[in-house]
Amino acid sequence: MPFVIENKEFTCSVCGSSSSHDIIAEQDEFCGAPDLDLRPAGKQRSIMKYWAMECPCCGYCCTTLDMPFSGEREFFQTTDYKTCGGILTSDETAVKLMKRALVFIEEHNYRDAVRSYLAAAWALDDDGNEFAAKQSRMAAVALMDDHPAAFKNSSDYQLLKADMLRRCGEFDRVVREFEDKTYPSQLMTAIAFFEVYLASSKDQAAHPIDEIPGVTAVE
Repeated sequence: MPFVIENKEFTCSVCGSSSSHDIIAEQDEFCGAPDLDLRPAGKQRSIMKYWAMECPCCGYCCTTLDMPFSGEREFFQTTDYKTCGGILTSDETAVKLMKRALVFIEEHNYRDAVRSYLAAAWALDDDGNEFAAKQSRMAAVALMDDHPAAFKNSSDYQLLKADMLRRCGEFDRVVREFEDKTYPSQLMTAIAFFEVYLASSKDQAAHPIDEIPGVTAVE
């Protein structure tokens, strides 16, 4: 069994109301090679809907509702928050993940915001909403462009950026920014080389990491 779900009650750190939410109690360590952007493989992909929860009272979205929020409650009533920054979708998982990204941005936690936008893009991929998935990925890229200090010396995030750009069809930018970069490990170097190869081939598809020559998934 790849994961076990249990129901738990949480108290919202913003409004103090209590509500019940399903959470992942247990999960397998390995279910196959992830994609180049670290999207989990196989049945573990279905756990994304448990990665964020929303308070039914005030609208606060975060990984868990008891996580503190330093901003004002009025933030959750803004048009930008309610509309996920203008990214249109009816997919509940993607909506919660994008709102979680906006919460992280409000907290100046840009690294987790990038991860949340990327996870939302995975949900949008599954929903068949290619346009919104591209918007979510490019929102993550824009965060990295606008806040470079938060990602300084973060090769793992730079490789995520390469994949997000390639998945959005920004092939020339991938080649321009990544073909001559060096990385602290052979695996990262192999991933970067493969991303540039795919971009040079105008390949916009998702690829598992074990497609890279010489790379295998190990349990």
